[in-house]
Amino acid sequence: MTATTREQLRRLKNTVMGVSHRLTVLSRSADVPAPSAGSLADIAQDLAVAAERIDRLLSALDRER
Repeated sequence: MTATTREQLRRLKNTVMGVSHRLTVLSRSADVPAPSAGSLADIAQDLAVAAERIDRLLSALDRER
């Protein structure tokens, strides 16, 4: 894997983590109705899991070098 590709994956992971965090914050906002807040929290959790998977992938790729 090239350094450029690895950097793209690292940035994507950080972006996904950031979106997850922002959705979590929004889900706790009093401005968001309860049903929607639950949906936002679920999406945030899914994204957090995806970011963890990308992080594990990056770690595995580093070990293969």
